[in-house]
Amino acid sequence: MKKKKTVNCRNITTLMLIFLLLMSTACAKKQNEPKTPVDDILSEQGTQNTPSAPGTIQLNFSAQDFSHIPLSLLNDIQIGSIVNSTKIDDMVTYVEYIPKEFNEENPEGYIYSYIEISGIKYALSRSLGETWYDLTKIVLAETDTVYITNEVRGASNGITIFFVIKEKTPYIISEIDGFAQISDIDENGTKEVVSTVGTVPDTSIYFFDFDKQTVSISNINEQSGAKYSMYDSITNTFSLAIGQNQNLVTYVYETNELLQVK
Repeated sequence: MKKKKTVNCRNITTLMLIFLLLMSTACAKKQNEPKTPVDDILSEQGTQNTPSAPGTIQLNFSAQDFSHIPLSLLNDIQIGSIVNSTKIDDMVTYVEYIPKEFNEENPEGYIYSYIEISGIKYALSRSLGETWYDLTKIVLAETDTVYITNEVRGASNGITIFFVIKEKTPYIISEIDGFAQISDIDENGTKEVVSTVGTVPDTSIYFFDFDKQTVSISNINEQSGAKYSMYDSITNTFSLAIGQNQNLVTYVYETNELLQVK
């Protein structure tokens, strides 16, 4: 009887060793198997890096026609007192004044301006409080001359007004949100207009085409997905908060309507 019991114990021990050997072989085989696509996805999700900012950003421009809005005539009886008068050139004088009467159209607390051409006065714009803006005459290209002034239409609503003079009559060709900067951003000899608006800076580029009588516009934030963007006229560069971490990236503008990382 004792001998039979010993044989049974040996058999059980042998079976257990075989089972452990099979389990060990199966685990080793599993480790050596190639990863499935699901394994790769999970691995990538665990170690994925934050996307970097693009090296180039393609900008698309949409064109709109010049407005050609004539400035309104201003009567002498509407003028109360002159604040400032500046002769711009042989044809144009820029004047800031206080209206004689205040009403809904002429609220108190604003400084008003007009331009005088050959003795005729044309109402131009108004600015809130004591913040006054001069009239500037610039040449965007070799023969394309425009006059520029600013206006405040509320506490934080500033615009830049562009107008031309044809046969001694002034016409507004475009009004741009924000106080525009004039700069040759692609350094090709023709100046462009860059304007930034909003508490979170939102920047747009404007191209004036006097042959086609159009202005082409591209909003950088919309085109790039940047949270905000700013232009520096001193360095002629654009700073964009872009990517998942919204880190600032510096770009320069290329002539083929591209923003290129500097």
